[in-house]
Amino acid sequence: MKQKCHHAYEQAMKVLKKCVHGVGIKASAQMSGYPQVWARDSMITLLGASLTGDGKILHALKSSFEILKKKQTPLGSIPNNVHVGTLKPNYQAYADAGLWFVIGNAFFFRQTHNKSFLKRNYEAIKKTLSWYEYQNVDQTGLITMEEGSDWEDLLAIRSKGLYVNVLHYLALRSAGVIAKNLGDLKSERVYLKMARNLRSRINHYFWWKGKDNAFTHIKFSFGTQTSADRSKKLMGKLSLPFEHTLNDISYYLPYLTFRSYGHWLDSFGNLLAILSGVAGASRASAVLEGIKKYKLAEPYPIKAIHPPICPDDKDWRYYYQFEGLSMPHQYHNGGIWPFLGGFYVATLVKMNRHKEAEKALEKLAELNWLGVNKEWEFNEWFHGETAQAMGNPDQAWSAGMYIYAYEAVRRKNTIFF
Repeated sequence: MKQKCHHAYEQAMKVLKKCVHGVGIKASAQMSGYPQVWARDSMITLLGASLTGDGKILHALKSSFEILKKKQTPLGSIPNNVHVGTLKPNYQAYADAGLWFVIGNAFFFRQTHNKSFLKRNYEAIKKTLSWYEYQNVDQTGLITMEEGSDWEDLLAIRSKGLYVNVLHYLALRSAGVIAKNLGDLKSERVYLKMARNLRSRINHYFWWKGKDNAFTHIKFSFGTQTSADRSKKLMGKLSLPFEHTLNDISYYLPYLTFRSYGHWLDSFGNLLAILSGVAGASRASAVLEGIKKYKLAEPYPIKAIHPPICPDDKDWRYYYQFEGLSMPHQYHNGGIWPFLGGFYVATLVKMNRHKEAEKALEKLAELNWLGVNKEWEFNEWFHGETAQAMGNPDQAWSAGMYIYAYEAVRRKNTIFF
């Protein structure tokens, strides 16, 4: 690897150390940014941060688990974030917080081998997964979510979201590993069976085959097989009520609703499908070829979605205009996110595309160097076309996922996945 990649690692360590707080790992070092311990941010940061061996960082990661567990609701919902000053929890973007909490426990144990830590959290883990069983509202095995309730909380993802359901698969698989290590073999079998069933359903419902797909493959009915067959016959005679712009590639759709679906490519959901093993080798290759064809990793890795949602699209929402945040090519609506770039690098490693992974890591190092006011800002997000830094600096998950990507390239292994 080039020297700039090593230098970026050193700078990432500086950012992580600035994010350390007595309550846990803050989402950003700046109090004007995100002065909270976020469930998803802290657990994603953990992927790289837990590999550093730094005692203060590891202690902050453990503290993150403690405060999230302490603020868990009686029914099992893990808070989206907890403010480090007031200790007030927020549950608004609820859909993925608990899933990352479960996954983070498994990954942290795999790195530290601290079984007493795992035992202390096991009841909270089981309670979390019980809460997600209630999100399987129609007994299809797929989680249902409100609009804007996962990490893309300013985007019209709704109903059956790809990212959340892939994350649920990974959480169930992680829970199986946790149960096994704690001698709870009955729960291990239950969790792993649920994971296998969910993997099958994700592949059955979400996979888009390309231009011949149309209504003949998308299963709008989540009920009986008979009703699904009837829908297939009826819908096959109809045309799409909107333009599907990615007819020449295959990938996992971002969401499915009662009678519609999202048509863009959601980077995080598709990358996690590959890393988690939801996608087989051929589907994983198809996704990466689609990313390459539409240049989602250019000028830097990687854009959140493609194509961006525009005002004439069925998924446009008036709130995308608030502060100009989610206009096309910005924020969740096609902006470039360095933490996602780390997942992209890791996915290339997973698929044994090591030369591509090394080049992508170099690009990710360059991206983290860019900033609004200074070099090595490890900024939150960048404009999808101009690559202008537009978010908050000193982001924990930007730094943590760079370290994870760096280690994945160096070891030629995706470590936790």
